[in-house]
Amino acid sequence: MTTETSKYRRDMGTLGVLFIVVNGLIGAGIFGLPEALHGAVGTFAPWLLLIGGTTVMAIVICFIELTKLTDRSGGPQRYVGDAFGAYPGFVIGWTFYAARLISQGANVLVMAAYAAALWPVLGEGFAKVILIILVLGGLTIINVIGIGRVVIVLGAMTVFKLLPLLLLTVIGIGAATHSGPVELPEFSAVEGIALAALYAFVGFENATIPAGETKNPQQAMPRALMAGLAAVTLLYFGLQWAYSHSVIAGTGSDAPLTALAGEYAGDIGAILIAATIVLSVLANLTAGHTSASRIPPSLADDGLLPAWFGKVSRWGTPANSIVFFGVVAILFSLWDDFLALAAVSTLARLLAYISSIAALPKLRQQAGLAPFNTTIIVAAPIALSLSLWAATQTDATQWQALGGFAMVGTLLFFIARRANNAV
Repeated sequence: MTTETSKYRRDMGTLGVLFIVVNGLIGAGIFGLPEALHGAVGTFAPWLLLIGGTTVMAIVICFIELTKLTDRSGGPQRYVGDAFGAYPGFVIGWTFYAARLISQGANVLVMAAYAAALWPVLGEGFAKVILIILVLGGLTIINVIGIGRVVIVLGAMTVFKLLPLLLLTVIGIGAATHSGPVELPEFSAVEGIALAALYAFVGFENATIPAGETKNPQQAMPRALMAGLAAVTLLYFGLQWAYSHSVIAGTGSDAPLTALAGEYAGDIGAILIAATIVLSVLANLTAGHTSASRIPPSLADDGLLPAWFGKVSRWGTPANSIVFFGVVAILFSLWDDFLALAAVSTLARLLAYISSIAALPKLRQQAGLAPFNTTIIVAAPIALSLSLWAATQTDATQWQALGGFAMVGTLLFFIARRANNAV
């Protein structure tokens, strides 16, 4: 894979990449997961999350190896395209982008729903529409005027959303009731909840996409990926431990962490966690906007989409693509019947994992390296097995939706190729 000077400004360092990793992983899911995990496997739940994070580390290790081979934007699209050709890379990039665009619209509705729990007027009508436009419009503006500014905003969000969670973890562990030794659950119970635990760890790949706007990405990204997943895994373990050893565990709460905070700090604690959920989803939206909006410029740079998507603003950012992403996400968020398609985002991620890992040996050969090293020999089989298993847990509707996105993308691909050949 070639290394070349980026036409975009490299304003993001290791810390910025770390913020994208952490906020790509921590959205709204972990706030509802503790009760479901405890109900399935009891006090083994924290250990299941620890096992899940450790297993997903195999996928992350493969991506770490991939990030060492290029400093260009695109992430999975770049890896697959450089290894297997323009069209396979385009399909991976386009389907990932389309699914992420839809999930961005779905996630902002999730944020609005949580915000309405704090201020009911935001839950419907004109106020809800204004909130959506302000959030996605604001994220668009921040991204246009520089990824360095995104890092500042994302850093502040990360601190303010992690502090309450860390505080709840410490208080919860300190107040945990003694429940004796951990009892191993039945395998069928683990199998039934394992996919939900695994989904708590998807989203790290977002950080690999804006490599062209990152300082020394071949060093920054491996460090941030490893540190980010490790930190989030430990946080999940601590939160689940605190919950599973509390009097709230097993009560069937729909908002387990809010209930746990209410147990220790009353209404103030519950409100604080509710506000933390809103901020967490907002930070996840920020990280998603920053990463996904950089996919079309990568495709445009390779002549696979119109050059319009790759136009650089005076701030050194792909402004047209960023604005396009923001506007379309707003339109999706105002359409109430599309939410079932949000699950397609996970399937697109899994296919990106599988194809990127499969590309690794060939990319290493292109770089003049041996196709396999000890790290890859150990990690790749685990990573591929886990991703393939997760992909088999999806349903036909998700595959059909993803196929529809691929067909639309294919049409755009050949239009762009024809236009480039005509020049």
